[in-house]
This record gives sequence, C-alpha cells and structure tokens, in this order.
Amino acid sequence: MSSLKVGIVGCGARAMSHVNVLLKLSDKFEIVAVCDVDETRALYASMKAKARPYTDILEMLSREKVDACLVAVQAEGHHVVAKALAENEVNILTETPIAITLPCADQMIEAAKDHGVLLEVSENVPRWLHEKVKQRIVSAGLLGEVKEFYLSYTSGSYHGVAAIRSILKTEAESVVGEFPPKGSVLERADVQLLNGVKGVYEFNRAKGNYWEVIGTKGALRGNVLHLFDSDWKLEIRIVQEGSKICGAKIGTAPEIYVENHLKEYPLESIDEIAIADAWLSLYNAIEHSEPLNYGAENARKDMELIIAVRESALQGGLKIQLPLRETTNYEKIMHEEFTKVYGVDPLLLKPEHLKVKYSLPGKLRSLMYCGRTDVDIGI
Repeated sequence: MSSLKVGIVGCGARAMSHVNVLLKLSDKFEIVAVCDVDETRALYASMKAKARPYTDILEMLSREKVDACLVAVQAEGHHVVAKALAENEVNILTETPIAITLPCADQMIEAAKDHGVLLEVSENVPRWLHEKVKQRIVSAGLLGEVKEFYLSYTSGSYHGVAAIRSILKTEAESVVGEFPPKGSVLERADVQLLNGVKGVYEFNRAKGNYWEVIGTKGALRGNVLHLFDSDWKLEIRIVQEGSKICGAKIGTAPEIYVENHLKEYPLESIDEIAIADAWLSLYNAIEHSEPLNYGAENARKDMELIIAVRESALQGGLKIQLPLRETTNYEKIMHEEFTKVYGVDPLLLKPEHLKVKYSLPGKLRSLMYCGRTDVDIGI
C-alpha cells in the first residue's frame, strides 16, 4: 500500500497532537509540508515533522504535491482553508468544530463535493474506546427502552452532542433553550429527539463534561452502568498490557469488549487512538473507497443542535424545530463579531485574510462556546 503525502495547516498545540500521531502511522502517511502564519511555529512543526515549512497556504499548495491535509487553524478559518484545499484537489481532515456557523460549514461541504475530494472531521469523542462500549450497551438493549438523557459539556459542546448522537443513533426534532442567570449553568435546553427520547443539555461548569442515558432497565451515568433489577454498578474499563492500550470492556453477561483496532501502532492514549482513527478513516476512503466513519454531515448536525439551542435562548425560549431552514440570528451575530476582527464578513474571507494575527477577544470566545457575551468562560 502506498503512503499519502500530508500537509498541516495551522501549527498550534492541537496540530502537534496530529503530527505526533502521524509520525506513528508512517506506513500510511508522510508529512511533507507544514504551514502557519507564525513563522516560529511553522519552523518548530517542520523540525518535529521533518517537513518543509511555509507561512502561506497558497505557496505551499503551489509547491507541494499533497494528497491530504489537516485544517487546524482557528475555527473561523476552517472553511477558508478547506475551500483552498478542495480547489487544489486535496482531501481534507479538519479539526473541530467543523465551522463557526452552518453557512461556513456548507461552504466546506459544497467545495469538497464540487472538486471531488473527501472531507473528514477529527471528532474524537465518539471514537473513544469507552464511548464505543456505551454505543454497544445501548444497541444491545441493556438499558431497555431509552427514555431520556442528560448532557453537560464545557469545552466545546458539539463534542457532547456527538457523543449522545452516536449512542442513541437518532437526531433532534426540537429544542427550547435559555440563558440562565449568571451561575454555574451558562446555557440550558430541553431537547426532543425524533425517537421520542427527551433530554437536557447544559453548559454546566459545576459538572464539566458529563452525560447520562437512562432507560427502563438501566442507566449509563458517566462511565458506569447501573442495572435497575439487580442494583449492579459496572464500570467501563480501559484494558492495557503494560503501556499498550488493548481495548475497553464492561463486565456484563456476556461481556462487552471493544478492541483497539490500532493496537499495532504505539499510540499512547485514548485521544491518540481517536486521532489515528480519523486519519485512517480518510486513508481508507481515499485508497479503498470506503465510507468515512464520521464525516462532515455528522459534524454539521452536532453544530446545528448547539446553534438551535442558542437561537432559542436568544428568542426567549422559543421552540426551534430541526433541521434549521435558514441562517439564525445567533449565526448572524457571530458573523458580525468576526467581521469586526477581520474587516470582512466570514463568508467572504480568503486565505490572505487569515494572515491577521490576533488573540480571540473574550466576548467572542464566550459567544462561540456558550452563546452569550456577559460571562468570561476562561477557555
């Protein structure tokens, strides 16, 4: 099998996590170029990856033959970089969120389709081994009929939505959101799913990243399975042999075990396995025409639910039906705030605009992560 030549656009900490994984997947990938507007970061990444450094994406694409490329710039630039890659017939793996708004995500999706390239998303949470065990617990019927869920996520709520969607295998029908008075909960919503399951989503700083799925026979609370008829509490455990991660399991009868299908590689954490899984999803799609195992449409739905929550809250708790049919007021506010940073509407951004160096204003950071600007979330 041939190896794919890879580019990296954006050389911050998240990108370096990908570099470390790609170096361990050297039978399938070769990093040939890295790019960042900050020359120092580009040079550092080039030394780590043993690749050529660039500070201009268009120059990189004109000089290098790249089969696939990571998009790891700030989220408001994802659609800009993805379009440039698609126009140069480069397959894409983007970091999360897929984009800051659905119109930006749609530009990425349409560009990939128009130019015949693949667009995968490095969404780690549903790829975690212990989350795959939860998915199997529910699909095996161990919870009985699922009735409700609870989700708190405070470091990118789209990750939590991805987890719930992957466990329950259904979509949201409607949401009713609110911005509570200042406290530990910064946003909250009642969520109705198409299969009749009801749930509550919160950005709850007291609970952090935590979720529950509750059925008629049992409940998943965090990584613990509670079986109502026996009072059993079974914990999902990661299985290791020394430093090697072999899989994840739970001691049900029969036992549910999810093997680490990448254990031949020296991957050191659950996150590294998830990153590698995303890259191999793209590799297998390019080389073997296999379907992507997450893909842009799933990532778009993760963002859509969160955007609907914030739109409902902005409109005083109005019930919002999904899928969304038009650009929301929340998204328009996002575009307006980013226009103040770049001097141009995000939908009109081009690669040259991304050369602007700035720190994300606290107001805009809060707007992105919890939909409101009257708090400092400290992310």
